[in-house]
Amino acid sequence: MKKNSNDNDSVLIERVKNGDKGAFNFLVNKYYPRVYASLFSYTKSKEDSEDLAQQTFLKVWQQIESFRGDSAFFTWIYRIAINLAKNHFVSSGYKKQKVNTSIENAEIEISSYENIEAVLMHDQSMKQIKEFINNMPESLKTAFTLRESEGKSYEEISLITETPIGTVRSRIFRARESIIDYMQKELIGNE
Repeated sequence: MKKNSNDNDSVLIERVKNGDKGAFNFLVNKYYPRVYASLFSYTKSKEDSEDLAQQTFLKVWQQIESFRGDSAFFTWIYRIAINLAKNHFVSSGYKKQKVNTSIENAEIEISSYENIEAVLMHDQSMKQIKEFINNMPESLKTAFTLRESEGKSYEEISLITETPIGTVRSRIFRARESIIDYMQKELIGNE
């Protein structure tokens, strides 16, 4: 079944390369939700994800001639999207949106002061961990986010980041190790 989907993409891609905007619109409609979801997982911002998804498909249209079919079409699109997201964060000095947590949305029954304190401490800890991850070196953050937030396999991450699978495994391991060290020193040590 996957082969059939790739065959359909191949036909559409050839049509797009010949200037068929209808075929391009079909591909956009097919892949936009997955691209948006991936970008949202990376940026945690609806607005940034929408902007970056639009930029991604603009770039796909402009660079469709360079798609050789060495990888799945979505993998190629995904690389463009993640590279745009990385460039967005680096070039604008962008800091990720603060964690959107509120007691109203948490659906937690609060019956005592201790529970409120525990919830607030948990929220603060999660915010600190997310800030720590956001400030990790880009290569570690990207590999870790793709694996933990998006559930990508090591092979998929290797293709997306264009790095050897051993390097991907090492980056994810180092990212996890850094997060655990941070939690032990900064969060558990302060309690």
